[in-house]
Amino acid sequence: MKHIVADLSEHGKWQLRTAMNHAAELAEQEAEERMQKKAIKAFCTANCPKGCSFGADGNIGCGAKANFSLKLNADDND
Repeated sequence: MKHIVADLSEHGKWQLRTAMNHAAELAEQEAEERMQKKAIKAFCTANCPKGCSFGADGNIGCGAKANFSLKLNADDND
């Protein structure tokens, strides 16, 4: 980013930095959500060989799946 030259006021530079930080945070959050969905899908595939009939609408209905999801979220907060 240091190679980009723009004639901005200090306030404009602050706004640009703030917007860029926010965009990076949103991208990180979206990537984390995608990875959690993939992890839950892998967990279900490994632990429910007949297929999981729960959660087709996005809700967690399986106890093992719910516990795994809670563990994923708890690890994120450490």
